[in-house]
Amino acid sequence: MTQSAFDRLRDHVRNPRYQGALEDATVVVEGGNPECGDVVTIYLKIGADGETIEDAHFTGVGCGVSQAAASLLMERLHEGHWTTGRVAAADFTLVQELVGLEAARSRPKCASLALSVLKAAIQKYERERRRSLLTESEDES
Repeated sequence: MTQSAFDRLRDHVRNPRYQGALEDATVVVEGGNPECGDVVTIYLKIGADGETIEDAHFTGVGCGVSQAAASLLMERLHEGHWTTGRVAAADFTLVQELVGLEAARSRPKCASLALSVLKAAIQKYERERRRSLLTESEDES
């Protein structure tokens, strides 16, 4: 692992960004790696348009790679215009960008846990939204 990648991971472990529950979250999902004990909970606030991610936080416990990856992912979400569709399209390439190639390849389950939980949160939000729209249309007829 390069020194700069190591330093970045260490900084996010010691000073996690956007860590803590989001009180007005639209959706909350917890996930984990049973093999190593990592747990990450993602809190998302989705905008009124149903697509824009307005805020994202995490809580969690586990190894430094899993917790740094969650912090780096939350920071990335806050840096740009992220939508539910953009998250759905994200893959392991994003994980490699965030934690570095070596950490991603040596600890793939730990490094990708936060992205997996984020994707699960988006899927949960979309299921609940479709169910709500169906209920509204049934009530109108």
